[in-house]
Amino acid sequence: MDQKVSQQLFSKMSQDPFARFMGIELLEVKPGYSRLTMTVGEHQINFHGMPHGGAIFSLADAAFAAASNSHGQTAVALTMNISFLAAVPVGTRLIAEAQEEKLGRRTALYLMTVTTEDGDLVASCHGMVYRKNEWFIEGEDARPYTEST
Repeated sequence: MDQKVSQQLFSKMSQDPFARFMGIELLEVKPGYSRLTMTVGEHQINFHGMPHGGAIFSLADAAFAAASNSHGQTAVALTMNISFLAAVPVGTRLIAEAQEEKLGRRTALYLMTVTTEDGDLVASCHGMVYRKNEWFIEGEDARPYTEST
């Protein structure tokens, strides 16, 4: 992916309204991969005083969206399955990473992990997207199709 396409992609994804509302920040995106962060705030806890599952799911989903759309082709979620593995206190900075496992012509499979800065696993998630025949990034290098093995 050329630098211009990469910058367009990062700029577009950094402006996601819901992610901004949740305090989610895009750190890195490249074809088939993304890394995002979110610090758990008081507004994201449940009545037990721990992070709401929806907040952690939203972070994993944002990583999923960034990685699955990282080829410049519109991708929309078909399924997501998450396992919550640990609770963390308010103020914890979480890191979500999404990695493409299989890229097909019309569908793709991703693995997302949510960890603390120290690398402790908080949640693990799998997701599948449908890849529409729509492109949202300009430039010749934005439209390559390569099926992963």
